[in-house]
Amino acid sequence: MTSAIRRAGEQIGRLSLLAFVVAVVVAGVGGIAITADRLLTRGTAEILRDAEPGARSVRVVATEADDPAAQDDRVRDAIGAAFEDAPVTIARQISLELAIAAPGGDASTLRLLSDDRIPELAEITSGEWPQRPGQIALPDAAARLLGVDAGDTLTVASPAGESVPPARDRPALEIVGTWRAHDPAGTAWHGDPSVASGQSDGVIGPAVAVADTLAAQADSPAVSWEITPARVGLASLSDLQRGVARLDTLPEKVDPGRTQNTQVSGTLAQTLERQSAAVAGTRGLLIAPQLIIALLGALVLGVVLSSLSTARVDELGLLRARGASARRLALSAAGETAVFALAGATIAIVALAVLFGVSPEVVLLSGGAVMVAALMAALLAVRSALRADALRPDAQRSDAGLRSLTALLLPAGVAISLGALAGWQLFTTRAVVRSDGTTEPLAAAAPTLLLIAACVLAPLAAGPLAALSERLLRGSRGITPTLPLRQVARRMNTVAVAILCLSLAAATAALAVTAPFASDAAEQRTTRAMLGADVRLISADELATTASDVEKWNGVSSASDILYTPLTVGSDTATLVAGPEAAVGLTASLPVSSGETLPAQITASLADLLGAELGTTFTARIRSINRPVSIVVTGIADSLPGVGSGLGVATEPAALERLGLERPANELWLSTDDPPRIAELLRARAIQPVRILTAAQVSAAPVTSVAPRMLTAGALAAALLGAIGFIAATSASARTRRDEALVLRALGLEPSAQRAMRMGESVGIALYAVVAGTICGAAVAGAVLPIVLGVGS
Repeated sequence: MTSAIRRAGEQIGRLSLLAFVVAVVVAGVGGIAITADRLLTRGTAEILRDAEPGARSVRVVATEADDPAAQDDRVRDAIGAAFEDAPVTIARQISLELAIAAPGGDASTLRLLSDDRIPELAEITSGEWPQRPGQIALPDAAARLLGVDAGDTLTVASPAGESVPPARDRPALEIVGTWRAHDPAGTAWHGDPSVASGQSDGVIGPAVAVADTLAAQADSPAVSWEITPARVGLASLSDLQRGVARLDTLPEKVDPGRTQNTQVSGTLAQTLERQSAAVAGTRGLLIAPQLIIALLGALVLGVVLSSLSTARVDELGLLRARGASARRLALSAAGETAVFALAGATIAIVALAVLFGVSPEVVLLSGGAVMVAALMAALLAVRSALRADALRPDAQRSDAGLRSLTALLLPAGVAISLGALAGWQLFTTRAVVRSDGTTEPLAAAAPTLLLIAACVLAPLAAGPLAALSERLLRGSRGITPTLPLRQVARRMNTVAVAILCLSLAAATAALAVTAPFASDAAEQRTTRAMLGADVRLISADELATTASDVEKWNGVSSASDILYTPLTVGSDTATLVAGPEAAVGLTASLPVSSGETLPAQITASLADLLGAELGTTFTARIRSINRPVSIVVTGIADSLPGVGSGLGVATEPAALERLGLERPANELWLSTDDPPRIAELLRARAIQPVRILTAAQVSAAPVTSVAPRMLTAGALAAALLGAIGFIAATSASARTRRDEALVLRALGLEPSAQRAMRMGESVGIALYAVVAGTICGAAVAGAVLPIVLGVGS
């Protein structure tokens, strides 16, 4: 024990550096993993929170059966079987439309609604919530439309407006209160515009009532079960997706004869798909800094431990001469290394626990780092002991450029092959998520593998480049230009590690610097493809609120009425958008007259499908009017607003009108600096079912924005390890070249000149590694980030 402590004390500097490297690796990889999981979980929750009301849940809708309790049990059991252990909440809601007569005698249609959650989702503005059958509470806006208030009554009427005998001797519906929703865009309202405006397609409401009020009416009410994720965690996403997919078979299970017309509605599946794609892409991107930190850590540990074993070669030879076995020396080196590595890992775990918390994965990572360090130390100790037996170290040549280059080819070939395979998968599928919502592991790992593959080319090319430069400069006067290049070419066994360390660090930094710009560009593409502008209002029918109504609103810079309709092109479906030139992305004005053809600009994907070019005419059918039309191509664009890079056709309403193909606009696109406020104003004015979208409803930024932050943190750790690795590798190389000083001095080179030459050589290697790594990182980032981060576009 005393001898081991003494031996460790003699090399305390190297062993402390070893502990520090292990601490940096554990803290870097573990910190990124813990923080990224926390931020990704928060981001997925934000995506669900900000999604459209109909995209936050999935609903089972049916006509209420004669035995509502038995029907409720069947549906809940089927939902539970579909989602199994996935965390979801189920809320039951009953609704019914009936004809009523207001106090003034006007006939209207009123929608009754019963939901136990409503007192938590809204506030009473006058009166109280209904407590007994026959009592209702109206939204403030609905009460104003009917001209009633708390204390008034509404008479049940026939559809023609005639009074009918009251059900169960209740001649009227008593208004006992009025209310206002906390959030009219909340999940429970399912996008019903009447919650804010008081009416939807002429139906007043929703009038809140107890369930017995609806049961007392002559018609059977509709009942729905709203299924909402109770929480969205990274582990539960796939379970939720599978549960939503299984709901497709629910109507057949609970209503085989479809006597209750059971159906499933809602677009929660699309939200879950967007979350999964964003998480998969971001996680795949975050493998890069974690793997590179681990790789750099292994390289630096190798250099430090190799230096340690070299420094002890005389001591190992003496111990071997005294009868120490290679096994004993290996165990001694492994134990010593394990103690210092464990100390470094412990410091990192304590720091992580204080700052971020600790996960089981971090503990396993720490154990793995200690084991790897100990194993490397054991192997290097055995190697040094065997070398001490066979040959004195100073009798070996330290320059073997060709042999070193050959040794680099195998790992470089493996790295390049894996990178090429992953890149092919990513660029072929253009996605990191399969159609079933699961991650495509090879495509997700493509950024990391491509980055490593590109960086291993740097040391591989350094030797030949240095040899070529040395040949070109051989005729120059003096020893300074040619000798450093010759040394680089012949000493690739030590120079390669130094170059690889710095190039990996530089590549990671370049990726981190590029990521925010790529993320912003992806967000802009998503907004353009999904919205067309800052706010998009989508109506199934003709617009009730038009551009002329809103263009003078405070904060609205422009508003456009847009026709957005499907277009059949052969056996494919494209999208026709018609609106003002700037709004629909026309790059040039359309010709005033094109005979019987419709002038239009098409997307590049549609042009490729048709083999079209400028002037090409093709035939399509506008589904909304079921008429064929001949379209002449006047422009080709990579993408169109509201369509993206899919199959799309853009034209102007005037061009449609000249051919008798005009249709009323069904969308409203607005540009504004305050999308949430404008969306709220539009929702308050909506009197028909509409979808109102802003960037928050279509963006994956809450998840993808994690990548730049984590890449920056990873780049800092990689830069630290890269610098340590470079210094350690160049220092180790310098120790093997001590005999050169005497030769160079004999040739007339002063010690100061030798130091300057060595410094210039190191600076040149560092500069080459940084430049090569930066170029590789920027190239990989430019190729893969638009795909990985462009989830919505």
